[in-house]
Amino acid sequence: MRLFVTGTGTDVGKTRLTLALTLALRARGLPVVALKPLETGCDPEPADATALAAACDRPELAHLPGLYRARRPLAPFAATLEGEPAPAWGPLVEAVQAHRDAPNLLVEGAGGLLVPIDAERSIADLAVALEMPLAVVARDGLGVLSDTLATLECVRRRGLEVAAVILRRPAAPDGSTATNIDILRQRSGCLVLPFPHLEGDHELADAGEAILGSLEVCR
Repeated sequence: MRLFVTGTGTDVGKTRLTLALTLALRARGLPVVALKPLETGCDPEPADATALAAACDRPELAHLPGLYRARRPLAPFAATLEGEPAPAWGPLVEAVQAHRDAPNLLVEGAGGLLVPIDAERSIADLAVALEMPLAVVARDGLGVLSDTLATLECVRRRGLEVAAVILRRPAAPDGSTATNIDILRQRSGCLVLPFPHLEGDHELADAGEAILGSLEVCR
């Protein structure tokens, strides 16, 4: 499996999905490389990347040379403008491409698809450079229809492949959750899968296995 996990914005559930898929693959007895190439808000450790690396049982994956880390909780380019070191594009891409032959490679983006990495590039450019199909994570609430369809329009303009839209249920659903998934299935032309809100990690592997199964059926 090769999958680039992006989203419609920040805090929509990208790390939870990537962790769920990692745990599901590991439960099958399969090796996994799960990376978060760019992470800000590190205090001082990159919490998301560290959690993914631990799930892979490969703690070194959170600290590979070339990966970008910043303390300020901002987009990478914004963090640079506030005095943080700038991401180095070539080493960043190479750090991920070094694992391109891994049997299972999961890469989590930062924020939404158009989050600026530097003055010229965004997360979308990283996805293009890596040539990986996307899982687009969205929060199942009011506003998700426009956010998701706009993201998919951006994806298609760049010639990227969408493996699935993952609709993550929030802790407190609103009135739109009754219809969001059906409308997105109709309007997006994509596989749209539900992802439950889970506070702990003990059920994540099961949730990840359900998504893996759906992705495999639709290949």
